[in-house]
Formats: sequence, structure tokens, C-alpha cells
Amino acid sequence: MKRRLLKRSFIWPVLLILLAAAAMIGLAVSRLPAPAGALQIRPARAGISLPDGFYVYQGLSQHGIHIKSITPLDDALVVQLDTASQRKMAETVLQDILPAGFIIRYYEPPHDKTWMAKRDLDRIKFG
Repeated sequence: MKRRLLKRSFIWPVLLILLAAAAMIGLAVSRLPAPAGALQIRPARAGISLPDGFYVYQGLSQHGIHIKSITPLDDALVVQLDTASQRKMAETVLQDILPAGFIIRYYEPPHDKTWMAKRDLDRIKFG
């Protein structure tokens, strides 16, 4: 009888620890950033100017591709798409509407700089 009580008393703490670990893992996974669809348009060689952002926006929206933003960044245009699933379709549309001489590739914003900037801002707040 004593053994049965002893075995049952260890089951509940172990179950609670496993449940807490599963909840923490689930929370951590839900906090991961979703893969955003972003493309970078860059000239293949020097002397080619970037296309107009409005022209790119108009060409993509005519094909039903929703855009969050188009921003110039380091001699390139970064096109932030509404969903990551539209990235491949936007890439083919851009290859069709832009003249030859542009490199269109997937763009992922650097996360390290963002964390460093947040850390520096926190340091400024503390003194």
C-alpha cells in the first residue's frame, strides 16, 4: 500500500513539469518571426539605375500581388510583400516587367543589427 502512494506522488510533479516545458516550447515557437516575403532588386553591373518604385509597385499590383512597402537600401530596392507565398510569383513578374540587367533575389533583413540596436537603446535608458 505504501509503495502505491509513493509511486503516485511522483507522477503528478513529473506531469506538471512536462506540461510546463511543453507550454514554454509552444510559446517560444509562437514568438519566432514568420518568414516574410521580401525581394531585393539590384543592378547587375555599374551604370544601371534602379527602376522607379512606383513602376515596380504598379507592375506587381496589376498581377494581383499585394505589397507592404518598397524601400531603397544600399543601391537596391527592397520589396516587402504581404505574404511569403507570393514571393515566387512576384519574382517571375519582376523578371518579366524589368529590363535585362537586374538581379532579383530573396532578401532577409539582418536580425543581429536589430538586437544590437535594442541593446544599445536599453543601455541608454539605464544610464
